[in-house]
Amino acid sequence: MSTSTSEAPREGQNRVLQSLRIALHVMFAFLLLFGLVRYIWGASDTPSTAPAVCAIVVAVLLGTVYMVGTVWENRYARAVRAGRRPSRGTPRRFAPWWLACVTLLWFALLLISGNFVWVVFPLMFLFLHLLRLWQGIIAVIILWIAASLIPVAQLTQSGQAGQVNAGGLVGPFLGAVLAIVISTAYRALHEEALHHLHVAEALRLTQDELAEKEHQSGRLEERERLAREIHDTVAQGLSSIVLMSRAASSSLADMRTEEAAARVKAIGKTASESLDEARRFVKDLSSPELSDSVIAALTAICERTQDRATASGSRLRCELRVEGGDATTLPEPVGSALVRAAQGSLANVLEHAEASIAVVTLAVWDAEVTLDIFDDGRGFAPDRDVQDIPSRGYGIKGLQRRLETLGGSLSIDSSPGEGTALGIRIPLTSALTPSETPGEE
Repeated sequence: MSTSTSEAPREGQNRVLQSLRIALHVMFAFLLLFGLVRYIWGASDTPSTAPAVCAIVVAVLLGTVYMVGTVWENRYARAVRAGRRPSRGTPRRFAPWWLACVTLLWFALLLISGNFVWVVFPLMFLFLHLLRLWQGIIAVIILWIAASLIPVAQLTQSGQAGQVNAGGLVGPFLGAVLAIVISTAYRALHEEALHHLHVAEALRLTQDELAEKEHQSGRLEERERLAREIHDTVAQGLSSIVLMSRAASSSLADMRTEEAAARVKAIGKTASESLDEARRFVKDLSSPELSDSVIAALTAICERTQDRATASGSRLRCELRVEGGDATTLPEPVGSALVRAAQGSLANVLEHAEASIAVVTLAVWDAEVTLDIFDDGRGFAPDRDVQDIPSRGYGIKGLQRRLETLGGSLSIDSSPGEGTALGIRIPLTSALTPSETPGEE
């Protein structure tokens, strides 16, 4: 019971402290055995049987009590370090009673013979460790007085006052001073070890918290990316199917069977394309339109938009114009953003603009790439209508966030009855890689 179990550092945290504890136990056992041997066989006059038997019994009892306390404390400390809480109570509560019992047994041995005076040194360490510092110092002073005066009184009573020397008085005093110094250093090491332990534990908890936040952030970003990609592929195809199915129903209601059949065929083609996109998307979670070049992807989007417009009963003509340099050398993030912007914008033109023509202009310059999408539809008031339209998922705001990750910008020029011009600018000198941001409408 020589250590504080509630504050003991984890195994391996400070081997210096462990060595000091082991040295304390070894010193106690050695001095106890040394005093007993010296009392029985080392004196010039062999003691009588009764005192010798009493000394042996008390010494054995003292060693047993000391060993029981230290073994109990050691097992409890190991269980705590292993994360288990033993069913029995903490030995710290019984430490004062254990210490009092050990001290009384030592006093009994000291009254039998002054040969046991040296056991006072490990006892001083125990008092200094188990009690508060000021309480331990008072106890050490009392032990020093007892260890100095009792042997002197015994020699005087037996008529051997001449054997009293300064060493017998100074020795316990020096031992007391040394015990106080070493115990103070032990406390400092112990507190430092606990401080490092708490800092390490706080750092571990912080790292775990950061790892959990990064994991959650990654999950949210991946969820947003999947939602955006689904909207840009399958959802837009389904939206076109809804428009074409309404047109087909109108044709059937007017008995225009050939027109209805053509629109049903277009519905089947759009559904097939959406299914293929969904399969490719599930297979590798990549951008289905970018298996070819940006120009090929934009051409396919324009053709598909025009076909869907025809199937839905409108007369929308969609054109693609390419200007400037080579578009095949565009970085993949830039190309993906351009394709998704054209896809979403033309879907909105088809669904809302009631336009007769839509022109997509791709221009690659030395420092930037631009994508302009113009339609002659009914237009809208961007400052008012964009805020008033209920969000259905991933729209203009989502497109702006996507472009911001590339250092790009989005501009909208429109007014009621005057059509709409949407302009996208992405710098080619930017080294930014787009992170997945909340998606688009």
